[in-house]
Amino acid sequence: MKTIHYISLSVVMSCYLGLNAQCLLQIDTVSYSYFNEITGYVTIIDNYKIINNSNDDYLTWVSLVPKNDKSNIELMHDFFKKRRGDFNFIEMINENLMNEQPISIGYSFIKNILAGETFSYFIAKHNSSSTFYQDRIVIIKKKDIEQYLNMKIKNKYFFPFTSIFITEKI
Repeated sequence: MKTIHYISLSVVMSCYLGLNAQCLLQIDTVSYSYFNEITGYVTIIDNYKIINNSNDDYLTWVSLVPKNDKSNIELMHDFFKKRRGDFNFIEMINENLMNEQPISIGYSFIKNILAGETFSYFIAKHNSSSTFYQDRIVIIKKKDIEQYLNMKIKNKYFFPFTSIFITEKI
């Protein structure tokens, strides 16, 4: 009877550990710094590496304002439907205005992190306590966004590279 108990416990633990062995979406952060003799400033580089261990695609972008505990619905509305000047993101897609514009952080930069892939934000800053960009990086499941928008976003609108380098103001 003890043997059956140990076998059952082993099976349950292996299943439990298998499910909890890794997060579905993991963010690794590494920081390093250097002194730039030309500018006279210490520069700190934060690498936010997003690892998608799930079977779902995720979209990431940089919000114009800090996330501040906003819901996913609010974050999606702010990026895709909120007007910035004459247009919002969805109108720019529908009017084919995105084809002629360079990618703009906060306005049109959006990256699709496919299942099993990674994406890195390299953030250059001069103050080690700054969380300017860290507070603005949004990551939401692609299927949730497309369901909210009631449309599929074509691959041509996604940032094509595996990392992006962004810089804070001095």
